[in-house]
Amino acid sequence: MPAVLNTNVASLWASKNLLGAQEKMANSVERLSSGLRINRARDDAAGLGVANALTSQINGANQGVRNLNDGISMVQTAEGAIAAAQEMAQRILTLATQGSNSNLSTAQREVIGNEVAALWDSIGKIQTRTQFSGISLLNATGSITIQSSMVSGDTFTTASTSALENIHSTASGSTAVDDVFELIPTNGTAVATSGFTGLAGVVDEYITYLDEQRATLGAIQNQMEYAVNNITELSANLASARSRVIDTDYASETAELTKGQILQQAATAMLVKIPKTPMYFQ
Repeated sequence: MPAVLNTNVASLWASKNLLGAQEKMANSVERLSSGLRINRARDDAAGLGVANALTSQINGANQGVRNLNDGISMVQTAEGAIAAAQEMAQRILTLATQGSNSNLSTAQREVIGNEVAALWDSIGKIQTRTQFSGISLLNATGSITIQSSMVSGDTFTTASTSALENIHSTASGSTAVDDVFELIPTNGTAVATSGFTGLAGVVDEYITYLDEQRATLGAIQNQMEYAVNNITELSANLASARSRVIDTDYASETAELTKGQILQQAATAMLVKIPKTPMYFQ
């Protein structure tokens, strides 16, 4: 290195090193105060992209869990309503069996018929009132789809196997529900023993139909509960992966801050000690 008079090269290098030490220390302070290793793209452009992709997956998974929990609540609501209807159907079966006895008078069979009609009407009211967030669950108007993640097609369809169908009818048809409707007595009308015998047979089939509905709903609920467990674990693993990419390692960063503070102090001391004019030799 040549000997010069006009330029204090040592001071320039000391100043440059001081600025570098201050910048590193500022980065360490920012990371320690924010808890993030990546606060802007220049810190780690590739890492920021990976972290944002993981964040998208985590947000989608977490919302999917909430959607599935809502779906489980909805299925439980429908299954509970069908269970109540099934209890009434069991009572109708009991009354139909009782009305099949020929030793009952016309007035007695009329009383039984009135209770049967009232129970069937109550089942209709269960179907009408069974709603979840304003959506009717027991009217067979269409399937209900639950989105379980951000992935297209990752859904659960609650009516994929004829779940959430009608449990009450007001028109003749060919289903178990319609068969019961056709034999339900009207209020004030006596029913012959043969009519009660026929009603007992179709109500038994209707109870089996309700069993199938509840079994389907139970299977869907189990399926969604397993999905919740899986997606919850997925979200936790993704969050752990994101943490390793974007979060600050406090032990390492504290060491870097200490190093930066020492370098800053050393560079400042050197600037103070470096003479501003050339030394004269005697």
